[in-house]
Parts: sequence; C-alpha cells; structure tokens
Amino acid sequence: MSHVLIVDDSPYNRKYLERIIRHRTQHSVGFAETSLEAVERMVERRPDLIFLDLFIPGDGIVLFDNLRVHPATASIPIVIHSAVPLDAVTSIRLRKMQHDGFIEFPVAATELVNRIDMALRRNAAVERRWVPPKV
Repeated sequence: MSHVLIVDDSPYNRKYLERIIRHRTQHSVGFAETSLEAVERMVERRPDLIFLDLFIPGDGIVLFDNLRVHPATASIPIVIHSAVPLDAVTSIRLRKMQHDGFIEFPVAATELVNRIDMALRRNAAVERRWVPPKV
C-alpha cells in the first residue's frame, strides 16, 4: 500500500480525489493546502506519490521545482492537476516540467486510478533513501 499526498487548497478537489483513491485503491491519503504544509506533511511521512495543484498558496510551480532538485524528493512521482484551464505561459511551462502526468478536472475515476498505477509502477524500481527536506 502506497501513501498519496494531495496538495490542493480546494476542499472540493481534495475530497473528490480522496473519495476515488480510498474507494478504488488500497492507498492511504494525506493532505496539504499550501506548499509549506506540503513540506511539513512530507517530513511527517514520505509520500509515494504527490498530486499537486499548481495554483496553491505558496506557488505550486516553485514547490514542484524545489521537490525535483532536492535529493530526498527528486524521485517521488508528481502528477499535476488543475481545475482551471491553463493559460499559454503555464501550458508551455508544464510541458517542460518532469512530471508524471497531468489531469484536468473533472477527471474520470478510471483515468485517475490508471494515472496512479502508472506513476507508482514507473518508480517502483527506483531505489530511494529517505532524507526529509529541511523546513
């Protein structure tokens, strides 16, 4: 069983993702509303997968970039999600990011579960040594 961290400031989006993950998988779920809170949750328990909203307080893109360069979090799969259409600049930036998928709300439960499975499978063979990021 894997641990999924949902980073989103929308209670509706968090609940939507949580409901699908809890009913369709055996994974545990954690939550964060801001980038600072996300780091705190990662120190408490290392996630096996992160669902990251780009438009959170503290800037989701900056959080993503910081997670990718830190040795303790670089290998964690990150699936980007958004409930609002992306502008042209954000779309270009998203294409350059090394993420493990992008989903736009509303997302079908089957597609979400498939994204989770693919991201976790791709990273299952990666040997990791967990060192919590400094807050």
